[in-house]
Amino acid sequence: MDYAVSMAGNVGNGTFAPYYFSANKHGLVTHSKSGYLRAAFSRDIEMDKRISYEFGADCVGLLSSTSPVSYYADGMVQTHNPKVSSFMMQQLYAGLKYRSLFLWAGARELTDEVVNFELSSGGLVWSGNARPIPQVCAGFIDFVDIPFTKGWVQIKGEFSYGKFMDSDFMREHYNYYNRYITTGALYHHKDISFRTNPDKPFVVTIGAELAAQFGGTQRFYQKGVLIDSLTMKSPTRLKDFLQILVPTSGDDQTNKGDQAYYYGNHVGHWNLSAEYTFKNKSSIRGYFEWYYDDASGMGKLNGWDGLWGIEYKSGRKNWLSNVVVEYIDFTNQGGPLNWCPTDYDNPILETEATGFDDYYNNYFYNGWVHYGLSNGTPMAKSHLYNTDGYMRYKHNRFRGVHLGALGYVTPEWRYKVLASYRTSWGNLFLPLADTEHDLSGLIECLYTPEKLPGWSFSVSLAGDLGELYGNQWGVAIGIKKSGILAIVK
Repeated sequence: MDYAVSMAGNVGNGTFAPYYFSANKHGLVTHSKSGYLRAAFSRDIEMDKRISYEFGADCVGLLSSTSPVSYYADGMVQTHNPKVSSFMMQQLYAGLKYRSLFLWAGARELTDEVVNFELSSGGLVWSGNARPIPQVCAGFIDFVDIPFTKGWVQIKGEFSYGKFMDSDFMREHYNYYNRYITTGALYHHKDISFRTNPDKPFVVTIGAELAAQFGGTQRFYQKGVLIDSLTMKSPTRLKDFLQILVPTSGDDQTNKGDQAYYYGNHVGHWNLSAEYTFKNKSSIRGYFEWYYDDASGMGKLNGWDGLWGIEYKSGRKNWLSNVVVEYIDFTNQGGPLNWCPTDYDNPILETEATGFDDYYNNYFYNGWVHYGLSNGTPMAKSHLYNTDGYMRYKHNRFRGVHLGALGYVTPEWRYKVLASYRTSWGNLFLPLADTEHDLSGLIECLYTPEKLPGWSFSVSLAGDLGELYGNQWGVAIGIKKSGILAIVK
């Protein structure tokens, strides 16, 4: 078994941790002052065996500062500070492989396979920004050759069902003033990819990823009072699990939106990457993820919206081993209008305008989040930062650029630099009177001494400048020991 024991801490001058201390950290670091002790062990699947198994457990003890949240009760606005959990079972899973197929169950840290997790701004459907979701997952363990293609085309895919575990978190952070809160939602995910021969210098991968929320109970509040007549429970019958797998319209037991469109809240992207490897083992890769939150986006009727990136690898440990440059655009969203003649009984207006997609938000669910953090790109400012208790994305219409780079000064000393700049227009429902901006950066130094195998020491400095997150800074340190546990007879 592999094991890892680590401890880390951060301190800063704001309420929340600087952006790059929190982004794509699987929900571990959120506030300006925190520290955790983490212990994990795992066994990986042996790919060269026909039958193999895996398991893992990852426990975190956490101390953290908190942030105020406003809520409405007893006829007035009040404020409280929801506690941050002092213990988290971050990962707990077990899995089995037979030939090229796998099945695993539990909660584990997952990332987007298109982008470089360490240097990217984050994938658009599941970035690794939020806490893991417990689920049951099955599919191909890796790419496999498609018959009759002689190894020139390979396929990989998987699908899963799970459950969001943040109902208590949402109740503690909702303002109970107006609109709604939806708890008890279920989770579904599926993806498929095709790849050309990976042994050739030029490799192309094309695929699609789709995730969804379904089930759950929606409750409306008005000035602190629950409106019972508007409470709606989304059904989770066997047919509903099949409907979320192959999206179709809901029946008379689902809400009106699901009856008119599709059952559940669906988010997804088309993706493409093309990589060329040179004779000296260096490589360059271009990629994109075209996000969609509605049928209009799936048909790419949303302009330049998506994530566009280029990555360079030197193939060795030198002063610039890896660099990523990305551009992300969420401003089109299918256009500012949404009109469907079937929404109303009006025989005169027969034209249709499909747009107003309001990325990551939904009319039944409180958005594509888990424990207050975006499941998709963290560049869309998450619910956790809404200290007014508003349970929707306020800043999902934005443009941004991102840079990530790492290299080695010596074999023992590694640096990493992350930087981003973005402009937000708010969202289509609540546009800003004036744009808001953010400039965020991180510098990290990692020391892995050759005389202390398995040990690593890190120190990081991060900061934000602008209206989105405020002007804040922070310092973080970390120590980690990892290795292999073996039983010797």
